[in-house]
Amino acid sequence: MNQKASADVVILGGGVVGCATAYYLSKLGVKSIIIERDTVAGHASGFALGGLSPLGGVGIPGPLETLSLESYRMHAELSPTLRAETGVDSEYHLQTAVTAAYTEEEAAAIQSRIPWQQAQKGFRVEWKKGDDILAIEPRLAPGVIGGVVTQYVGLLDPYKLTLGLLQGAESRGAAMRHGSVQGIKYQGDRVTGVQINSGTIHCEKVIVALGSWSKEASPWVGVDLPVEPLKGQILRMRVKGPPLLYVSWGHSYAVSKPDDLVWVGTTEELVGFYETPTKDAQDSMLKEALDALPYLLDAELVRQTACLRPVTPDGLPLLGMAPGKQGVIIATGGGRKGIHLGPVMGRIAADLATQGSTAYAISSFAPGRPMAQVSVAAALADPFRF
Repeated sequence: MNQKASADVVILGGGVVGCATAYYLSKLGVKSIIIERDTVAGHASGFALGGLSPLGGVGIPGPLETLSLESYRMHAELSPTLRAETGVDSEYHLQTAVTAAYTEEEAAAIQSRIPWQQAQKGFRVEWKKGDDILAIEPRLAPGVIGGVVTQYVGLLDPYKLTLGLLQGAESRGAAMRHGSVQGIKYQGDRVTGVQINSGTIHCEKVIVALGSWSKEASPWVGVDLPVEPLKGQILRMRVKGPPLLYVSWGHSYAVSKPDDLVWVGTTEELVGFYETPTKDAQDSMLKEALDALPYLLDAELVRQTACLRPVTPDGLPLLGMAPGKQGVIIATGGGRKGIHLGPVMGRIAADLATQGSTAYAISSFAPGRPMAQVSVAAALADPFRF
C-alpha cells in the first residue's frame, strides 16, 4: 500500500453497520475507506435472517425503541433508493407475522407487550384466539392457545442490503480495502491514522464497526468494548405448498423467503468464534420446527448456515464517541437486531464523524457505560427479538 494513503474517515469492518456508515458519509460528500479482512458481509451480516421487527427486543420498549422504529422507517426508504442507485435489489418486503403461544406463560409474555405495540403508528397488532390463529396458518400444530398477528414486519436479504450500501458508497468515492487492522495511530489523543498489515492509512476519524470482533479494538480506543459472539444457526428447507408467513413460537421461527425456501431458526450459542454449522444444532432446530409445523416432515434440507451476532452484556449497542479520544466513534453490538438497526447506526456514526453530535438520543448506548447482565433466557422470551 502507498504509505501516503489517506481518507477523511476510515471504517473498521465491512458488515452492515460499516457499509451503512460509508453510505451515509458519501451522501454528505465525505469519502471513506472501509477496512475488511475478509469480504463484504462475510460474517453475521451475510448470513442473518434479515427480519425487521421494530416492536420488540432488548430495550424495546425502552431506550432502544426510538432507534428501532426509525431504522424500520429507513429500511423502507433505502430499498427503492439502493435499487435505483446500484441495481441491487435487497428483496425488502412487508410480511404478516404470527406469534403463536402454546403455553400460558408464552401467552402472558406476548400479551404484556401488546398495549405498547398497539400504540405505535403504522402497525396493526391483534391478539387472536387459538382457532383464529390456526385459521390464518392451518399448518401450525394443534394446541395453540392464542397468538398475536402483526401487520407488518419487514424481511430482506441482508447480504444484498449490505452490498447495495457498499456499492452506493463506492459510486460516490468510498473504497473497500482488504487487510488486517493492527492499531490506531494518535498524536496525543487525536487520531492520525490506522495501521493495517500493508501500511498506514492517514485519517482524522475512525469508526469501529467490527461486530463480534470489536473487543480486539479495546486497547486501540482506550475503552473496553465488551462485545461477544452469539452464534445463531439457520436451516433452509424446500417443501411443497404455499409460502409460509413469518411464524414464531417459543424460541423459534420459520418463514418463506424469495428463494422459495423456508428458513428455520435459530440457535443462541455462546461458543466463542466457532462459526461452523453443527449436527446438534440441526437436530434441535428440526425437532422444534416439526413440533410446531409438522408439514415440514416432508421438507428437504437444502442448506445450514451459522453466523456470530455481536452482543453486549446488557443487550444494547455501543454507539458514540470513545471517551478521551478525538476522532474515534464506536458503532457496534447490534446483536440479534444488527441488520434491523444497521441503517440508523450507520447514520448516527456518520453524524458523529462529520458534526461531532447527532440528533438521535444515544446516551444509553455510550461506550464505557456500566452494564447489567441480561440473560440469554430473558432475551429469548421476547418473540419480537429478531
